[in-house]
Amino acid sequence: MKSFITKTFIAAISILFALLNIASSQNSAPGIFKDHSDIGNVQFKGSAIFNPENQEYILEGSGYNIWFERDEFHYLWRKIKGDFILKARVEFKGQGVEPHRKIGWMVRNDLSTGSPHVSAVVHGDGLTSLQYRRIEGAETEEVKSDDQAPDFIQLERKGNQYYMSTASGEMQLKTVQIEKINLNDKVLVGLFICSHNPGVTEKAIFRQVKISRSGKKKQS
Repeated sequence: MKSFITKTFIAAISILFALLNIASSQNSAPGIFKDHSDIGNVQFKGSAIFNPENQEYILEGSGYNIWFERDEFHYLWRKIKGDFILKARVEFKGQGVEPHRKIGWMVRNDLSTGSPHVSAVVHGDGLTSLQYRRIEGAETEEVKSDDQAPDFIQLERKGNQYYMSTASGEMQLKTVQIEKINLNDKVLVGLFICSHNPGVTEKAIFRQVKISRSGKKKQS
C-alpha cells in the first residue's frame, strides 16, 4: 500500500512539473518580440502568451480605448529601425462586450499613453481603419477601409508613409494609406488588444506573425 501511494505521489509530482514547464515555455519568451506592456492606467493587467509549438500569440487586455489624446490597451512589442512590413492573421476570441473592442498592429514612438502612433485596427463589429496620432497628446485621426472584419492585417512603413492592407481568407488585399506621419526612425512595433471598456478584458489570437525589413536600415 505504501509503495502504491509513493508511486502515485511521484507520478503526480511529475505531471505537475511537466505542466509548469509547458506554462514556462509559453510565457518565458514572447516569440519574435522583446516584451509586453500595459499602456495607460488600465483596470486589469493584460497578458501575452507565445506558444512555440504552433507559433501562436494569445493576447488578453482591457483599456478604455485607443482614441482621443490618450490610449489604454495591452501591447506586445519590439524595437525596429527604418522601413518594415508587419503581417498577421488575427481573430477575436469570444463574443465580446463592446462592438469597438480592437486588435491589430501598432507602430509607436514609446510606451507613454499619449505617444504618436500608427495602428492598423480591426474592431469587434468589423470596422477596419488606419488610426494615427501625429504628435504627443494630439487627437487621434483615422482613415477607414471598406473592408469588413478581415482576418489578415498588414502594416507597412515607407519613410513617412504608412499602408494598411487587409483581407479575409484568400481574397484580394484592400489597401488604405496615410502620408506625412513623422514618427521616430527607431520605433516600437507590435500587436495589441483593447477592450474599449475599462471594466472588462478581451482576448485575441494572432497567427502567422511576421516582421520583415523593406528598406536598407537594419533592425536593432
